[in-house]
Amino acid sequence: GLQAERSQACRCACFTPRRTLSARSARVLPSVHPLDAPDHRMMSAAPAHPPFSQRLGATLSNSFRARRLTLDGLDTSEIKEAAAKHEEHEAREPKARSRKMSLSPEMTSRWAPSAQAAEELFPKTVVGTFSCHGTEPSRRPGAPAAKINQDRGMVSYPFAGNDAAALFACFDGHGLSGDSCSQFVANTLQALLEDHPALFEEPERALKETFVRVDELLEGQATIETSSSGTTATVVLLIEGTLYTACVGDSRAVIASNGRRKGQVVARDLSRDHKPDLPDEHARIKKRGGFVSPPEDWGGPARVYLDPHFTAPGLAMSRSIGDHAVKRIGVTAEPEVTTHKLTADDAFLVIASDGVWEFLASDVVATLVAPLLAKGGATVACTKLIERATAEWRKEEGDYRDDITALVIKLPCLPTT
Repeated sequence: GLQAERSQACRCACFTPRRTLSARSARVLPSVHPLDAPDHRMMSAAPAHPPFSQRLGATLSNSFRARRLTLDGLDTSEIKEAAAKHEEHEAREPKARSRKMSLSPEMTSRWAPSAQAAEELFPKTVVGTFSCHGTEPSRRPGAPAAKINQDRGMVSYPFAGNDAAALFACFDGHGLSGDSCSQFVANTLQALLEDHPALFEEPERALKETFVRVDELLEGQATIETSSSGTTATVVLLIEGTLYTACVGDSRAVIASNGRRKGQVVARDLSRDHKPDLPDEHARIKKRGGFVSPPEDWGGPARVYLDPHFTAPGLAMSRSIGDHAVKRIGVTAEPEVTTHKLTADDAFLVIASDGVWEFLASDVVATLVAPLLAKGGATVACTKLIERATAEWRKEEGDYRDDITALVIKLPCLPTT
């Protein structure tokens, strides 16, 4: 069955798997109790965060084989050298965790004993979050093995001390240190963005500069392999009724609005999946000396390579945070930023990793979520969305399933006075 993680946040909270979160980072982003039954998960909220110098130090070190976003058998020297250094560091560290399961950490009482309950700011009917680890084939047919969850999700409110501002985000890590990358970015991005001097005057510029700076800081983390590891980042910043959506990679934000007919909803993408074969993305990579393979006949994605023989690294996105081996050939951490002014017709927002979008189109997701949200609230809708995505993976891929993370936010979501 699924071991699911979910949290909702006052100030800032991540929903993450148990064994990828250090004690130090837990103080920054406390999460929830590990409970098997989705209906009994508990929410937690973080107290005021410590100085940024402490938040920035919350880094992790993990090692496991690359997922589908990056091909196996990398044969460039710089990638091999980086991976070897990472493995040497791992060998010196005590092996304190198993790779069998991924659960939420029991941190509410340990790290935030006086934290305010998240329901007091975001009721579970208004904001729902859910993350589950992926699976892969094992030696026992029909008994897939659990993978460590490389996804992260984040909700922060009030943001930067502003009751009219909130931050929602989804990160999907990939590669050798994918969970370390997504964890570092989840911690660091919200902290840097909150401190950006132009946050409220020029939010688009603040988002772009913050993404690029986080990428630079990630590259400097000696304990995280970032040459062929990285993460997507889809961040929705809500300020006084306007959504600013910044995205790199293929996690997606979708807004659903009420249609003309009763019960009809219309989905609109607030972000664009950054596939390497998109004409403008392909042109940038080609101009910088990179190579893009065409999509595979069996449905595999277009990929970015360092050489014309398509040997490495095979990154299936044109923008990301991390993946520094291909930064010089046009894979950028600068996000595309869109702006959307909320109207009375806007019903809800869905932010999710490609574990949802791989087999479910935006309009399908909106149609699925709308009646569930109206009847049971955001948490019920989010849970059912994950269950539907899981069923699609089982039908299409058998024992393989990507990590799946989603946030469902009912609009308007901020408390009114």
